Amino acid sequence: MRLTLTGLASQYIHMPLAPFCLKKAVEEALPIPVTICDININEPVEDCLARLMEGAPTHIGFCVYIWNREMTARLVRRIKALDENICILLGGPEVTFSPEATFAEMPCDYILRGAGEESLPALLRCLMESGDPSAIPGVCTAGSIVPPAPTPPPRADLYDDTWHTALNGRMVYVETSRGCPFSCAFCLSGQKDKVQFMPQEEALALLIRLGASGTDTVKLIDRTFNCDKQRTRFLLGGLMAAKAAGQIGNVCYHLEVAADLFDDETLDLLAQAPAGLFQMEAGLQSFHAPTLEACRRHTDMARLVDRLQRILLPGNVHLHIDLIAGLPQEDFATFGQSFDCAYNLRPHQLQLGFLKLIHGSHLRETDWGQRFAPDPPYEVLSTPWMTYAQLRRLHGCAEAVERLHNSGRFARTLDLALQRTGMRPFDLFLRLGDAMAARQGRWSLDALTAMVHDALLALGVPAAELRDAMILDRLATDNTGYLPPLLQGEAESLKRAARLYREAHPEHRHPRCALLADGRLAVAVWREKHPVTQRGEVAELSVAEEA
Repeated sequence: MRLTLTGLASQYIHMPLAPFCLKKAVEEALPIPVTICDININEPVEDCLARLMEGAPTHIGFCVYIWNREMTARLVRRIKALDENICILLGGPEVTFSPEATFAEMPCDYILRGAGEESLPALLRCLMESGDPSAIPGVCTAGSIVPPAPTPPPRADLYDDTWHTALNGRMVYVETSRGCPFSCAFCLSGQKDKVQFMPQEEALALLIRLGASGTDTVKLIDRTFNCDKQRTRFLLGGLMAAKAAGQIGNVCYHLEVAADLFDDETLDLLAQAPAGLFQMEAGLQSFHAPTLEACRRHTDMARLVDRLQRILLPGNVHLHIDLIAGLPQEDFATFGQSFDCAYNLRPHQLQLGFLKLIHGSHLRETDWGQRFAPDPPYEVLSTPWMTYAQLRRLHGCAEAVERLHNSGRFARTLDLALQRTGMRPFDLFLRLGDAMAARQGRWSLDALTAMVHDALLALGVPAAELRDAMILDRLATDNTGYLPPLLQGEAESLKRAARLYREAHPEHRHPRCALLADGRLAVAVWREKHPVTQRGEVAELSVAEEA
């Protein structure tokens, strides 16, 4: 028996977690060779097939998610066409909740429902001994669909040196708890009765070890990192102490949180964290009370807003807020109100996502008038409250938010636009999204800058103020000092001002600078961007003073 495992990542930078944990679990139990095939869905399918077949595996296991289900199906069909004797094993959330449909779609041999650290070694042992796998919890065949295996807590010992070596600086995914105390209607994480925790001492040691691995980001996939207040403080405080002691590098820990669960003691601790050590992702989804009720979300919104403001106030934690379009009871107007409320909190990132009707979720299994794509990721197409055309327009809005706000490249420009036009944030981003949608194709930064410039001029933003804001944004985010033609001023005046600046500051031999409308010189004086805002400091100086 020779086993190959793959997670089919969505991008190269993402290193799938499950195959490495499963490899370690199998190798602990059985004397068989296990190979990890590190491929992603953006590679040609035939190249992926060739790499899967290296080493002539007798068994191939796929970890299946919404982003790789279609590629998995194509590969499974090819493998069976090439050699029908190769045993295909599937696991992961996408097949756990759709076993019947999966067997109909792909010629696989077994589906393992639920966590596989125990069921996969048990199944392989059974197959080696020509036994009957029907008694193994969670193991399904086309003729026998059984409930998922019980969920054990995650194990720190499954993260071994082989995984560290394979990371090679890529984003690290890690799991220190399983399940969720909530039961949101669009999600699967709250399906279990109880959250399963890795012991906090083991979790802290693991997180410190991963923080020293050379990666920039350690992303915890725990669905509600802060659901246990004492454990949260233990882990946050331990990571802060490790940072102070030099045990971890220049790394950011990305944590998914329910912001309303933070107590004052935890927020006071978090306020002392080094800038950039933590990044919080808080899923608001909506501010519309009937929508939250329909989604089984019971949140004290006033407390939630207060907790989010407390997280943002010290300026040391990057905050990411999520909204979901297409939820029940949410129409275009109420979604716009939710957008304004979220934007006005001033998070560093605002993700405008779209409802996915995933297998096993309450919103997929009930008919509330929704229409959604039959193919992964099963995105909503229309609801009784939101038309297809409205959702499509929101896609343009989401693109504008991602490129203009979330990138951090247009912060001063957007603030100026909201001040001078008096527009609501939702209306402004709708208009900018419309402008982007009118031109199809890839956007260079200069083309994007020109589009924003023209769109905001048409909305009445004064030209001189707009140019100044865009100059300051470019100098704060681009270390080249280059300005596109529409932002460049009179060349000789700039050369004179730059010469005067160099004479006053001989340590800056090549200043990145530009002249503002009132004659002042804007100079990028930063070497490193702020770890939270990802912007550098720009000085605004009087040329006369420099002379």
